[in-house]
Amino acid sequence: MARRRRRIVAEADANEVEQWAHTLKQTWLLCRELGHTWKPFTARYVPEQRAYERTLRCPRCATERRQVLDGSGHVVSSSYVHPDGYLHKGLGRVTGEGRDALRLESLTRFIDQTTAKTA
Repeated sequence: MARRRRRIVAEADANEVEQWAHTLKQTWLLCRELGHTWKPFTARYVPEQRAYERTLRCPRCATERRQVLDGSGHVVSSSYVHPDGYLHKGLGRVTGEGRDALRLESLTRFIDQTTAKTA
């Protein structure tokens, strides 16, 4: 079985991620920071391919993860479909200090929300 080559994506600038994080919807920020909460959405067997196709969907942000699995359950391919505006074109891979910026934005919003509730 042929392996797919992963394209190399440059790391995002942490300052740019910080600015972008301020503009993210709350649900998108949570998925960016904590990860998606995948739920089964669709599934079917494709006899001519002897494979399964399934779609998992995140109820928080509506991103879809589409997979093809062989008869033994091995994931042959996987792709993602994001809602419009979820991705920041040209930003790069969010790692390291960029991930830190997402966490701080999420924490700050949570603190602000809980402070407002108790005030």
